[in-house]
Amino acid sequence: MSLKIALSTYSMYGSWFALRLREEGHDVKIFLSEEEYHNILSGIVPRPWIVSNRIYPHYGNFDLSIFDLTGRPKQADLSATMCPTLGDGSFNCQAEDDRLFGLQMMEQAGIKVPPYQQFSDVNSAAAFVKETGKRYVYKPNGGQDQDTDTTYVSENAVDMLANLPKLFTKTKGAPFILQEFVAGIEVSIEGWFNGTDFYLLNCTLEEKKFMNGGKGPNTGCAGNLIFHFGNSEPKVFRDGLKKMQPLLQAAGYVGMIDLNTIATPMGLYGLEWTPRFGYDASAALVQLYGGNFGEMLQRTCLGQRPDISWKAEFAAGVRLSIPPYPSEIRGKHPAGIACDGITKEDYASTFMYDLELQKNQLVTAGHSGFICTPMGVGNSIAEAFDECGDRIKRIKLANAQYRTDIESKVRQRYYELDKDGWLK
Repeated sequence: MSLKIALSTYSMYGSWFALRLREEGHDVKIFLSEEEYHNILSGIVPRPWIVSNRIYPHYGNFDLSIFDLTGRPKQADLSATMCPTLGDGSFNCQAEDDRLFGLQMMEQAGIKVPPYQQFSDVNSAAAFVKETGKRYVYKPNGGQDQDTDTTYVSENAVDMLANLPKLFTKTKGAPFILQEFVAGIEVSIEGWFNGTDFYLLNCTLEEKKFMNGGKGPNTGCAGNLIFHFGNSEPKVFRDGLKKMQPLLQAAGYVGMIDLNTIATPMGLYGLEWTPRFGYDASAALVQLYGGNFGEMLQRTCLGQRPDISWKAEFAAGVRLSIPPYPSEIRGKHPAGIACDGITKEDYASTFMYDLELQKNQLVTAGHSGFICTPMGVGNSIAEAFDECGDRIKRIKLANAQYRTDIESKVRQRYYELDKDGWLK
């Protein structure tokens, strides 16, 4: 069945998904609200239609509407009145961008959370840290308006006190939460929800720091391992995301939802929500999914349970970039640099972003420096990373930078989670 699909975006971040959807025979139109990004994946995906932030597409002409990021709740809510819609909306934005609401939702569902306190000024936060003397994580509100490196994990109370003023300035005075640091294994558990049930359960083990050994600034994702659970419900799901089922039913929620957690000997602690595509994890999940992705998305939105099949057990990805990434400095990321070694046959297995096709030559588009994430799949962690590594080796890109320890880092975490019973 061929679907007419609208993909709404303001930075072209999820435009790569149009490749898979078009391969399946679906008619995809991309609606872009920030014209400056129009050349991202130009020549690779359909040319975007530029739309106003106040004049939206007529979503009633489509069978499915996808939003690639949260941040446009009015537009997404309007879309949902016209056709099946996922990826954004009032609930999605509040769950992700209002950290206090997200934590309170976890508590209401019975999910453990590390102790936290919300602040709107530096002085009261500093007094709190001095009084408790504990190690905290700084988490600003603001959603997509905040850079990825504004979440800060302190080394101790003294470190947090030293960094509070500049963090508050960098986040433009946004309210923030100080959450007590909990040692454990970070793991994200995602489920797809059709308004009634969860399915398509999968886990992400992600390395966020830019440099080997977990050093350097936070990039959001430097590389990851994705794996699914077939028809089983592991402990990491039962002790966390599954507890949200009644609340999601009451909210009429449909789509993907990811709970980022810390697994510890004292239990599972919820940290934050991602009720949208996750980058680069969702692209890797698409590699594993064996059915028609577009039909799965539509059936989820319609409250149906799709038929699910898998190609393999594991998927892996490693992000490639060029300087000055991960610095987010507009106008400073070079355009026109040749990128060789990604053939048309590689497009579906390489999550691409800051690229465009000019006269049959892939070149950098000049927006962020995040060029692509080559991916691999397999029935073992080694197979997935071997395929990913082969793709990386074929890519020729001046000043390319990427971590070489992703496999060893996520493998260690996977085995620890498995040993402690979280994956069973």
